[in-house]
Parts: sequence; structure tokens; C-alpha cells
Amino acid sequence: MSAMLGSLDLDSFLSPLQSREKSQASQGEEEVCDMFPSLTYKHRVIGCASCMGVGYLISFGSFFRFGSLLMGNPVPFILNATIGSLVSLGGSFFLVGPKKQINKMFHERRRIATILYLGSLFLTLVVAFAFHNVPGQGPLLILLMVCQYVAIGWYCLSYIPFAREMAQRLFNRVYSELADDES
Repeated sequence: MSAMLGSLDLDSFLSPLQSREKSQASQGEEEVCDMFPSLTYKHRVIGCASCMGVGYLISFGSFFRFGSLLMGNPVPFILNATIGSLVSLGGSFFLVGPKKQINKMFHERRRIATILYLGSLFLTLVVAFAFHNVPGQGPLLILLMVCQYVAIGWYCLSYIPFAREMAQRLFNRVYSELADDES
């Protein structure tokens, strides 16, 4: 693993990020260093990317359990998808620390997406574990999972300048095309 990381030129990739990080470092660095005292910025980026990668793999692996969801056993699907989402989200704690990440999540621009994401995550677990063998449980869980992925996607777009506006225009264009086809 270290041979693979050594062959990647992470320093050249991280240099623009490091210069921006240095300007924000004084505020969040103390909190992160208290949690991860021996990690350099490069190691924190690797930790974040690793957590996100593992989380996404776990989430993707849940789709191999989609058949069990449709057959009335939602626990394997939901558990893998939820754990994957939480591991991915936890990866950001490596970069800025949990307190700052939570503050960023509930920033005015991200608040609705965060509430929808965390709410759908919570409701998914409640429906999966509290309502066993209830008719319509599978489709409801699928709907809640779609809500999770849409909310986290919208949340992620909030970090990219003008990405939400571009996504809205794309959605409106696709919707207009579909509406014109039905007419």
C-alpha cells in the first residue's frame, strides 16, 4: 500500500489545497491536531479519501443485497448502505474535525440538504428495524434511500461554485424535454 502511495505524486496534487488550508489552518488546526496529533495534512487527506472510498464501496456493496430487500429482508441492504454513508461522512472529520464539519453541514446554504439527508437516514433505519413485515416496506425503503442519495448529492454540490445552479438548469432541461415528448 505504501509503495502505491509513494508512486503517486500527492505533493503536487495537494499543493494548491495546502496553500488554501494554511490560511484556514489557525482556526481548525488545533481541533484536528487534538484529535489526530501525529497526522500531517497529507495523512489527513489520505485518511479522508480512504474513509470515503471504503464508505462508497460498502454502500455500493449494498446493491448486491437488493434482492433480499425485495424479498422482504431489508436489513442487509439498509445496514450496508447506512454504514457506508456514515463511514464516508466520517472521512471529512480527518480534514476539519467533527465540530467544524458539523458547523459546515448546518451552514445556511447546506442546512436543508443536511436535514433531509440525516432525516432520511434516520427514517430508513426506523422503517427497516421497527416495521418488520409491513406491506410496502421495500418500496418505502427504496424511496428513502433515493432521498438519501439525492440529499447527499445536493449537499456535495453546495461546495462547488455554481454547481447547484447548473444542476437545476440540467434538471429543468431534462424535465422540459420529457414534458414535450408526452405532449
